[in-house]
Amino acid sequence: LYHRELKTWSKAYNITGLKNDRDIAIRLFLDSLLYLKLFPELDQSDRNPPKVLDVGSGGGFPGVVIKIARPVLNLTLIEPSWKRVAFLRHLSKKLQLPDITVIQSRLEEYVNRAGIGVYDIITTRALFRTYDFIKKTEKITSPGSVLILSKGPGYRDELKEVYSRLGDRIKDFDIETLVLKLPLTDIERYFIKVTVTGQS
Repeated sequence: LYHRELKTWSKAYNITGLKNDRDIAIRLFLDSLLYLKLFPELDQSDRNPPKVLDVGSGGGFPGVVIKIARPVLNLTLIEPSWKRVAFLRHLSKKLQLPDITVIQSRLEEYVNRAGIGVYDIITTRALFRTYDFIKKTEKITSPGSVLILSKGPGYRDELKEVYSRLGDRIKDFDIETLVLKLPLTDIERYFIKVTVTGQS
């Protein structure tokens, strides 16, 4: 259903530039599921499910795919494009997904809204440099919060920047990297997982 709606809406609104069904299945759906490899262990019966924020959701990748795979999550999608926001709201209703909120906003504007609170997990797909993402999400994270970024092969340069620019504050973060093979391809995906351990 998701796939069908994505293709239908893309004809008018260009939600994704991918046309081939196999490419969509692998590069969007399977790629999004790779994020779960970096998620903390989830308790499906938890009465206080993890709050997840997907930044720059586009057509719902990885956020909506993760929500389908882990329905217990409380998910917020933020996306600046009104066309994609309209698609995400339509899709949420079509898939009858509970505990999902779609907000039209840029991250920089969203974090300054009153009453947002903090998120347990924040995901994004290659939209921000790692250091910038850490800084931009400071107001909505606390010790235990996890940032998960999908990066290109130049991720090592970004890590150098993080260590250099954070300086003494690096002790407030636990940074891990994970290289995963995209299923059914020879493509490698590079992930950076930043766990907030303290606040200066």
